[in-house]
Amino acid sequence: MQIYNVDDLFTKNIVTPTPLLKANFNFIVFPTNGNFEQQVGNEIKKVSANQALLVMQGEVTSLLRQSKNVKGYYITFDDKILQQFKDQSYFIKLFTVTPIIQLNSNDSKFLEQVCKLIIQELETPKPDEQIVLYLFQSLLLKLLKSSELKKGSSRQFDIAISFRELVYKHYSEHYSINDYAELLHISSNYLNRCVQNVWNKSAKQFTQQFIILQSQNYLQDFSEPISGIAYHLNFSDPSYFGRLFKKLIGISPQEYRMRLSDIKDN
Repeated sequence: MQIYNVDDLFTKNIVTPTPLLKANFNFIVFPTNGNFEQQVGNEIKKVSANQALLVMQGEVTSLLRQSKNVKGYYITFDDKILQQFKDQSYFIKLFTVTPIIQLNSNDSKFLEQVCKLIIQELETPKPDEQIVLYLFQSLLLKLLKSSELKKGSSRQFDIAISFRELVYKHYSEHYSINDYAELLHISSNYLNRCVQNVWNKSAKQFTQQFIILQSQNYLQDFSEPISGIAYHLNFSDPSYFGRLFKKLIGISPQEYRMRLSDIKDN
């Protein structure tokens, strides 16, 4: 686990917008002042003081902008940390269902104090991992309480999470919804119902959006032709890839790459 001051990380070390990349770790951003905008999947989240943004490992994300006066804390951690907690399933549900948590002033002060204590312990000559773990657990528990998320993991939620993991693994193989349903030993109708209840979109929309998000990542490599990216993602027809990209993003892959080029030049 690592913790950083947002004002140092965002304003001094990061040029926005950052490339759209798959997160290799879970992270929490807790601003105590100012605000920032983060793309998470297909959604843009504006996060201000007295809020916390939670992003799970594997999500495609980008920091779009931040205010000059932004301050706060940026915490990264891997799944091994969650596995040490008794309530790990609730934390996973928290990250999935409630990416932005609204905090009252007391909870915000509590989280700020915990972040300071974690930094203080990590900066000692011999940091105690158990102390850091307990402090971090208290932070997660406070976020869980602030979210008012009901404890308990429903079967539909578990299926939706399993479906997402399968999409992350097999997205380039263009599995049909029936294929995913068979892997999960359920009907395609029930799979759609589960995904709809958790993410407010159909299973097909979820898979298409994830594939196009991956293509946005590949489009950052200007040496790769767009048709090559389409074939790499197992689109048999590059023109269909272009139509789907424009339908979901609003511009063609060529226009998207031109915008990336303009950002890079500036």
